[in-house]
Amino acid sequence: MGTNLKKKGVSPLIATVLLISFAVALGAVVMNWGRNIDPSQADEKCIGVKIAIDSSSGYDACYRGLDADGLVFFSVENTGSVDLEGLGVWIVGSKSTKFLDFNNIKIKQGQVLNLEKRDEQIVSYDFATYGSIRQMQLIPKIKSEASIDVCPKATVKAENIVRCQSRKT
Repeated sequence: MGTNLKKKGVSPLIATVLLISFAVALGAVVMNWGRNIDPSQADEKCIGVKIAIDSSSGYDACYRGLDADGLVFFSVENTGSVDLEGLGVWIVGSKSTKFLDFNNIKIKQGQVLNLEKRDEQIVSYDFATYGSIRQMQLIPKIKSEASIDVCPKATVKAENIVRCQSRKT
């Protein structure tokens, strides 16, 4: 039984060198890509952004409907020194979460956005899919130059969420 010296393949040493070279090249690409992301930019743009949930009615938010026709209502005040150009609404349910992105909601400095007093049904919620609401987070957005920037450090939480009382007309 002689050994066959005509085997073709890559020796373990060459395979190791190739693997290390590939890892270094991949690391260089990731580091170069990551260098373009500047986390301090969002913080600088969001200076002066502050919102507050109006809970003067005894709750942070309320909902109407059940199953797929649910609606969520809340009041939020722009207590900051800049106008808001949008709002992200992240609703955490008992089964899943839902994120709604609104770039068409404008809230000027000192203004209150009260969704209970508006006829629009903009925050829809499917109770069958997402479950009962556990908490909601409101994430303000501002316009800077040509884009809309999210300000996650100015996020507020609504945890006292109840069924809405019937509307008085």
